[in-house]
Amino acid sequence: MRGLTVAVAAAAMLVSGGAGAFPVQAPVEPLGEPAEMTQLRVRLAQAEAELSVALTRLQAYEDEAAYEEAERLGVAAHVRASGLPEHQQRRLAVAIVREAQNNGVDPMLVIAVIRCESSFNNYAVSHVGAMGLMQVMPDTGTWLADKAGFRLGRKTNLFDAETNVALGTAYLAELIERFGTVEKALVAYNAGPSQAQKILAKKESRTRFMAGYPTKVVKEFRKLKAQQARELTTLEAPKTAGREG
Repeated sequence: MRGLTVAVAAAAMLVSGGAGAFPVQAPVEPLGEPAEMTQLRVRLAQAEAELSVALTRLQAYEDEAAYEEAERLGVAAHVRASGLPEHQQRRLAVAIVREAQNNGVDPMLVIAVIRCESSFNNYAVSHVGAMGLMQVMPDTGTWLADKAGFRLGRKTNLFDAETNVALGTAYLAELIERFGTVEKALVAYNAGPSQAQKILAKKESRTRFMAGYPTKVVKEFRKLKAQQARELTTLEAPKTAGREG
């Protein structure tokens, strides 16, 4: 959002300054329109063209930064080990880091959910119809997409890795905020929010359910975090030694 604001501001400056970096064909002057209005249309079209280029460059810059973070955190390594086609791996690693940051969720928790839900199978479909990497239900996906300001369209779009991770991570974050803990949120993620409330309301059902899916995901998450901590320590060791020397 910050980058978009900068880009829009830059476009506004271009409109006011009349920069000429991009040749734009003058629109046909409507009959009787003042010459000043035609000039403004040309400058607006030029600014829009430059804004489009700026946004493309900004997205490339942000993706590069996200991928560097994915490498540092070990996300990229887990994605490479997933068995997904190579051309999808970079996009997915970037999506996991980006959506985790946007939603305030640990990217390793996202990976833990993906591993437990689909084992990185883009085309996984559960017996109840949940789809894709994070096993998002079509109705839930449509609701989440509408809330995020875009249209999901056909339900098979949930097989797109970036779309699925964006929606699944937003849903997970919302459930964590609503239910208060990761473990309770995972009950809701697996059983649905309404059913989760019934499960969590009774000690016997809560204990039984918690021992299943939530424990599986949390165990995977802790394993991933322990591995990440070891790798980050190894990565930082030469830097620490250099400062001490």
